[in-house]
Formats: sequence, structure tokens, C-alpha cells
Amino acid sequence: MLSVLRKSIKYTWCGCLVLGAPSAIAATPNHGGQSGYINMPSAVVETDGTFSVGYSYDSPYGQLWATANILPFLQMTGRYVSITGIPGFSGVPGEYGSEYGRYKDKVVDSKLRLWSETAWIPSVAVGMTDLFGTELFKGQYLVATKTFGANKNIEASLGYAHRRPDGVFAGARWTPASLPRWSVVAEYDTTNYQRDFAADRTQAGKRRKGASVGLEYRWGWLALQAARNREQFSVNAFISIPFGEREFIPKVYEPAYFVDDKNPPPLPTKEEWHRDAGYGADLVKALVKQDYKNVRVGQEGNTLSLSLTNSRISNMGRAVGRATRTALAFMPKDVTTIRITYTKLDQPIATYEFFDLPKLNDYLTGKIDRKAFLEGVLLRYPEKRDVIRDEQQGWLQEFLDQPASAKAGAVPVPAQPVVATVMPANAAMTAVPADTVVAEPVPAVVKAANAVKSDGKLAVGVGVDGDVIQVKSVDREANRFKVAPKVGFFFNDPSGAFRYSISAVANYDRRLGDGLYLNGAASLQLLETVSGVKQPSNSSLPHVRSDVAEYLRGGRFSLSRILLNKYDNPAERVYTRMSAGLYEDMFRGVGGQVLYLPKDSRWAADLAVDALQQRGFKGLLDSRDYKTVTAIGSLHYRLPHDITVTARAGRFLAKDTGVRMEFKRRFQSGIEVGAWYTHTNGNDITTPGTPAKPYQDRGVFLSVPLNSMLPMDTQSTAGFAISPWTRDVGQMVGSPGDLYDMLERPRADMHSYDGLGNFAERPDERNLPAVNPPDRPFVSPWPAMRARLEQSSSALPEPAEWVKATALIGGVVVASALSDKPVDRFVKKHQDSASFRNWDKLGKAMPFALVGAAGAAFALGDDRMQNTGLISLQSVAAATGLAVAGKYAFGRARPEEDRGPWSSVGDGKSRSDASFPSGHSAIVFAAVTPFAKEYDAPWLYSVAAVGSAGRVFGRKHWVSDTVAGGILGYAMGSWLWHAQRDQSKSGLSINPGPKEISVTWQTKY
Repeated sequence: MLSVLRKSIKYTWCGCLVLGAPSAIAATPNHGGQSGYINMPSAVVETDGTFSVGYSYDSPYGQLWATANILPFLQMTGRYVSITGIPGFSGVPGEYGSEYGRYKDKVVDSKLRLWSETAWIPSVAVGMTDLFGTELFKGQYLVATKTFGANKNIEASLGYAHRRPDGVFAGARWTPASLPRWSVVAEYDTTNYQRDFAADRTQAGKRRKGASVGLEYRWGWLALQAARNREQFSVNAFISIPFGEREFIPKVYEPAYFVDDKNPPPLPTKEEWHRDAGYGADLVKALVKQDYKNVRVGQEGNTLSLSLTNSRISNMGRAVGRATRTALAFMPKDVTTIRITYTKLDQPIATYEFFDLPKLNDYLTGKIDRKAFLEGVLLRYPEKRDVIRDEQQGWLQEFLDQPASAKAGAVPVPAQPVVATVMPANAAMTAVPADTVVAEPVPAVVKAANAVKSDGKLAVGVGVDGDVIQVKSVDREANRFKVAPKVGFFFNDPSGAFRYSISAVANYDRRLGDGLYLNGAASLQLLETVSGVKQPSNSSLPHVRSDVAEYLRGGRFSLSRILLNKYDNPAERVYTRMSAGLYEDMFRGVGGQVLYLPKDSRWAADLAVDALQQRGFKGLLDSRDYKTVTAIGSLHYRLPHDITVTARAGRFLAKDTGVRMEFKRRFQSGIEVGAWYTHTNGNDITTPGTPAKPYQDRGVFLSVPLNSMLPMDTQSTAGFAISPWTRDVGQMVGSPGDLYDMLERPRADMHSYDGLGNFAERPDERNLPAVNPPDRPFVSPWPAMRARLEQSSSALPEPAEWVKATALIGGVVVASALSDKPVDRFVKKHQDSASFRNWDKLGKAMPFALVGAAGAAFALGDDRMQNTGLISLQSVAAATGLAVAGKYAFGRARPEEDRGPWSSVGDGKSRSDASFPSGHSAIVFAAVTPFAKEYDAPWLYSVAAVGSAGRVFGRKHWVSDTVAGGILGYAMGSWLWHAQRDQSKSGLSINPGPKEISVTWQTKY
């Protein structure tokens, strides 16, 4: 249904185009966005981190597509496909949907490269198209690709596809060595277009399988392909952006660091410093001119202490380095230690102690190397004594409100230069190398764009923070008032496929005290077409999001946010937030969040609880009757290559409970690409959801740090998220100030190599891993996995043992089937019981909890626990596959269908959702068995049994279903544990006892 491009979209005057000749064979997206030829795919996957967006037209299909290589071997594509010749809804003028235009469908595709090309072996990939939704273009394929020629400038592919395309296909590309920007492409297209959706009403019905040829041209990031098949011409144009690049624009307008080179007077003594607060005030003012905020100064004994944050510099180590240079110019001369605590919203994140100031000076001036310098540096988590509170700064206030002293005036701090330059339309843009010194005068427009100051006065900025234009005021306490434009795009509503809103958004943030902030936002609609959405939501869930159009047309002026946020740091690595007010456009409430950061920097955990009431459509202080309490627990885990996986579980906005999985990867440029998928018990049957397969919330997002796009550093980002906007299932309230988001990047900087980043900004630092982290190639997990598979296969039982085991297990399942009908009659009689309903919920949630526990053990445990966790996850995967196969084979109806114990599933039901065996039981027993055996904890089986029983008491399974599933999960867990717990080979042992059947594998030494 409807999709929205969420969050603020920021425009910049700056852009860049990296030009150069492409490689001999450059991976080229086909009409659908996946690397390939014209319509057929290849096994090629673009360079890691490549993001491509384009548009193709091949009648009757127009496709707007975006492709991202989120992993070196995984390519994901999203397409928005329009079909010429078919109206999306009613074509009768005046009727609802008549303005929608052509039929349109959203499509998600994926391609997984199994292995790369070698001297003799081609690269091989598998792919799937149209993974979710209507599945109009669903298909699967396997393809192999090989390059030939002295210059590797000939590429050929051969593959087999099922459904769309269908049959054996082929493709080839030739790039002449003398014309590296040009390529000739050909393919044999095996798509059966006559089977496409409504093909008899479109051009697709006239198309046939056959050969196609095309010509391609690439110019830097840009490319164009024109092709001809048997019936018609087609075109594909796109741009490919290398997210793996560290920056796209050299920092030619970055302010220089502080230099005290104007014959400053001698440094004061500690006694003079304490006697005359003007010295400390001068230090604060010098830091504020460099975009430092919330600066606090303390001097005790031989230590000068600072706590501060920086509103512009994106790397924490670099920000601390500039602050340290400034502190050296203003500190008392007999100070021997400088302690700087970097903060966010008054919350201490990291403390840097420099207790060898001569080495600090020598390093800043290039006299010693990094290794020698680090001997005099301590980087640690902050302690309570490191935080300088407001009441400790009274001695500075009188001087901070006065003009700068003679010393501060004699030490000029470089003004902030332009963020972007407005150029004539016919002007040429030349990329400047990062080490080039620009000596030309700053253009007048540069000075105009630099009008935003940190003195609390209103000023107009052009291109600042990535906004086209803004009115902004910021002072030294980070009190901020800002007005800037905001644009939102909305797709796929029946009343119009494309709608937009342009508004002016005013933000007001004020610091009221230590960790206490007032945050406000209001918007005024300038231009919008969203009010044309008239169809009410037909969602059967509480309308927590699906009434978004009502809010967007409720009034031109609205209060988006009025909040009081109180942040605190009650213990080391523990952060809290309490919030009250208008959270977002749709909800108000009170709540809080607690975040725990273990010393192991790979993971973090937080819990957010909010009591909420739905706001009214007018967008002011009106409200609606709907109230709820949400509680979401989150576990964040950072994998290598800056990949973060987040698992959330709890109660969502529509009172549905479940889990949400998020995946994101941060590339060298700082750009983040990610996706989420939520599975809850919310019964969203709105199309394409059905009663048998309810819709589950999903989406993708892109976060672009503007420092990679601008000629100076900035912390601003442009955020994009695409997801359905008329869905209520799996929704979360907009956070008043998410603690993990606030601390994620500074914490990552702290734990990146030595944590100092580009501290001194010396030319010789550029090759340090802390400044330019080296590209770490992905290590293939295949050798280790192959060894485990070989171990497991060597432990498979002999055929005679399989027969024996099958007979015993079959007998147990048949015996348990005798209780199917009487137990179900009892459950049906008491199905309205609250205890039974709660037990049913427990049975649904148990697999997620146990698999999550296994994943946590694998990610966070010691070697023994990690191995057990991995075996548990493998067992779950194997048991799930066998359970699904069993469902297809037996097709048994569930008890709730009331068709009898061994009847087939009814009409409209999928065999994949059949009753026998129980997938939940298979999963829970497979998950706990390796742990029960490894740690001699048989009580874990009772946990699995309780979860399995919940499926019976919810009338989702017969008793025999859960018995069969439990045995299946136990067998998989036991087999893989015995096979992989060490490097020895194993053997099967089946031991029937008076009260149990033990299926084990004895290790052979």
C-alpha cells in the first residue's frame, strides 16, 4: 500500500563527480537494477559498498530502482515498477483511484554470490526476485560468469531460472581496450512475457523470448544503456556511488586548528589563574569560537580539567586534539596534566588524560611519533569526578558575559568558512586533492554563508548543515533556534501515486540545567498534496500510524514536539533519560530509557518504557482516546566491518508484542545502509496480508553524513527511510532522544585503534590506522563451515541405525496421537481461560527468546559458550528445514480448523502452515539441547516442553505435533553437539529406556 520517504531531506549546493576510465569490465545493472546485461542477471556483484540508483523503460515496464551492495557478496535491490496499459485503480474520471495512473508494484530482489571467479572456475551466484508482497515478478535463478581475453574485457554468463525468467539464459559483454568507456552487450532473454500480470492487456503479451543487443557508455559515476530486442527499444540510465570511499569532497574549506602565534604574554601561574577568572574565561571563549559547546573548566592541584562537546567536528579524537591545543595556550604554566572529558548533552562519554605535557607539545609539533606520544596518554571511561557541574562554574560567569580580554583578542581563532559554494550554471567544478592548499580569496558568497555564529544572534546561512537555506542562532550552551525547509515524499496511494509536502520547520532547544533540556519543534505547511488522500484506513488494529494522512491535512501549523528531557549518568557506562511532553506528531506521553555499555565495546543493551496517548489531528494540544504503554528492550551488537545488528523485543504501539530485527552497515564514507523486519502477534490482514499470512512491518533506510559531501567537516546527516505508512503492526513511537543513537559513534571512535583519531592533524598521521582505517577484506567463513559440515557428516548414523531410530520415534508419535482428540476437547472447553491464552502467548514467544539467547551466547560468550551457541543455531536451522518439509509432506490441519486430527488443511490454507510437525517445538528443543548437554542442565528441556505445551493450549497444534517436533529438534541438537563439540569423529547411539528414548552420539577417540 502506501509508502513514505521519512525524515528530513537535506539539500546541499555541493556535489561531486569522480571521473575516470572504468575498469576493463565494469559491473553494470540491468533493467531491474541487479548486475547483469539487459534483462538477464550475471553472477557479478558490484564492488563492496557500491550504491546505484536508476530508471529503466522497457515497454510495458518502467522501473525506478536502487541497488546496494551491503556485503561484498550480497546485493539487494528495491524496485518501483509501473506497468503501461493497466490503470492502478478505477480509470473512470471522478471515481476514487482515477488519479493514480498506471498500475504500480513494489519489488525487492536479492543476489548472493557463492564464490568469486578464479583462473579456471567462474563466479557463481544465486538470486531471487520479488521476495515480498504481491510477488508478480517472483523468480529464482542460478548463474555462472567468466571473464576472458588478455585484458579481461570479455564477460560471458550462463544460467538457469525458474518462473521469471524461465529456462536457460545467457549474456555477454565486450569492452574494447581502446574504448574503455564503451561496451557492447548481448543476451538471450528467456522471460515468458505472456505469463506476466495482465499480459493480454499490455505490450508484454506481444513480446517473445529471444536475443537482445545493446550499447553502454560509462562516465565516472554515470552510465547509460540503450538496447534493442525483437520487438522494441529499451533504455536504462543510472548513477553508481562508491560508499566505500572515505570522502567525495576534499576538505578545502576546513578551518585550521588553533595556533597561538601572535606573541602571547607569558602563561599565568596557578595563583594568578585562580585570582583572575578572566584567564579561564578566555579559554572558554577561544573554544566556543571553534564550535565547542557546554565548556566547563576546572583547575585543581597540577591538573587542568575540561568537559566539553563539539557541534561540528565529526571525529571525537580530532575534536579533543583541537581542544588540547587551545588548552595548552591558556593553561597555568605549572600545570602538569590536562584532563578532557568529551560529552553529549552533558553525558560524559570518554576521558582523555595527558600527563606528559612535554610529549604532548612534541607530538603536536611533529617532533615525536605516535608510539612515543601514547606513553603519556590515558583514555578511559569517565568517572564522577570528571564531570564539572554548573555550580562549579560560577566564578567564570561574570567574565564570560564580557568582551574577550586583550590576550584572547590577540589570539585570533579562524572563522568558519563556507559549507558550500553557489556557482554559475556554466562553471566548471574541479576536484582539489586533499593535500592542496587553497590560497585564493574566499568568495563573497562564502562569507555570506558563514553568517551563522555562536553568539546567540539570528543569522541566515546558505548551505549550512546541508540545508538550502536556514535561519539559525546558537550560543555557547548549545541553546539553539533554527528554521529550515523540510520535504517529504509519499508514494502509492490510490488517490495519487506520488504526493509531497514542503514545510518550514522551526526547532528550539534550550539547556535548563545539568542534563536538563527543553526541546521544541513546530512546522508550517507551505506546499502539499497529501491532503488529497481521502480513503480512510481499513486496518483492524488500533490506528497508530495508518491515519497519517489525517494528521498531515489536520492544519497548516502544528506542534511537532515539546519535550522536557533529563539525562543522567548514575554509574560508569550507565546512562538514563526521562522524558515528558509531545513526543512526535502523533503521540504524547511520559517515559524513560536506560542504556548499559559493557566494557566489551561490541555490544550494548537498553530498555525504553513509555506511557502514551494519541494526539489529535489538529497538531496542537488536542488528543484522542487511544492510550497505551510500550516497552521495548534492545540488544545491539557490532560485528566486524562496522556492521551492527539490533534485536528488539517487547510491546509495540498497537499493543502487539513481538520482535524487531535491524541490520545496518557503515561504510568508509560514513554512509549507513540498513533494513528492519518486525514480527509481532498483530493480525494485520490488509493486502497483501491474509488471515493465513498476516503482514509484518519492514523497511529500508539510508543515512548520509554530509561531511562526506561538503568541503568542511560537519556532524549533520541526511536521513531517508522507506516503509509503508498505512501500517499499524510493529510500530514504535519516535524516541524523544535515543541514548544509543547519541553515544554510538563517539563510543566507536573511542574504541577505534588508539581512540585518538586525527588528533594532531599532522600530514604524517594520514597513514595511521586510527586516521585512515585500512580496508579489511571479508574473511570467508566457508573453510570453517566446511570443516563443521564434514565433522557432522562423519557422525551420521548407519542405515540400520536410521531404521531403528525411525521405528522407535514413529511408535512414540503414534502413541502420543491417541491423546490428540481428548486433549483438544479439554482445551476447546476451556479456550476462553486467561491462563490458557497466556500460555499460548508464551508458546509463541519461546522460540524467539531461545534463539535470541543462543545468538547472544554465540556473540558474547567465551569460546565454549560461543561454540555451543553456534551449534544451537545450526540445530535450529536444520530442525526448521525438516519441520517445513514435514508440513508440506503431511499437510495436516490444525486443531483450530475443527476438521479432525488427521484431516488435510482447508481451502485458503497453505501446506507450509500445516500442523505436523510443530515447528515451534522443533525450534525450542533444537535450541536448548546443545546447552543442556554441554552444561549438564537437563532442566532446560522443561523450558522447551512448557513452550511446546503452549502451542497445544492455544489450539495451534495437536499433542502428537509437538511430540514429533520435540523429537526432531532434540535429534538435531544432539547430533550436531556430539559431532561439533570437539574435533573427534562421533557415532550414533539410540538407547530406549523405561521412561524415555535417548538419541545420542558417542565420541570415538
